[in-house]
Amino acid sequence: VDDVKLPGTLFMDVVRSPFAHARIKSINKDRALALPGVHAVLTAEDLKPLKLHWMPTLAGDVQAVLADEKVHFQMQEVAVVVADNRYIAADATELVEVEYEELPVVVDPHKAMDPDAPVLREDLAGKTDGAHSKRVHHNHIFTWDVGDKEGTDRVFETAPVTVKEHLPYPRVHPCPLETCGCVASFDKVKGTLLVYI
Repeated sequence: VDDVKLPGTLFMDVVRSPFAHARIKSINKDRALALPGVHAVLTAEDLKPLKLHWMPTLAGDVQAVLADEKVHFQMQEVAVVVADNRYIAADATELVEVEYEELPVVVDPHKAMDPDAPVLREDLAGKTDGAHSKRVHHNHIFTWDVGDKEGTDRVFETAPVTVKEHLPYPRVHPCPLETCGCVASFDKVKGTLLVYI
């Protein structure tokens, strides 16, 4: 969408967390807002009155649009800067002051399910209902089983040779060529929204 040029276009850049797990103690926007060309600096607190601070996921869970009181992974979105151009927006992200209280991290998904594992999502503590299965731990989101389990078990039971191996699969996003860019234009007269994505 880099070649889409519309009159009055504003640009957005994101303030991201340097920590994998931390409580947000404060966010100071003053220096960023004082930079000429900056129109807004938004946080979860700005989205709460609109009920836009959490959104549903395809996994039947919810996630924060902007970190709400704490961050759950490194590079999580904490604040958004809106400015006249991408350079001002990028400069302004450096001026947003976020004070964090670091919390224990869990980097092994199996250890995340240990009884003494740090609670990553307090909003899920005590909730056992999930979209695809029952939650069995405060850090458990869901278990998703698909396919013919009985048929698969039969094949393995009757196979002359079986091999078992644990293959770690790192966190990935399965669309490496997707740039996730968009340009949106709202026509106040017609009441229409045009989005290039």
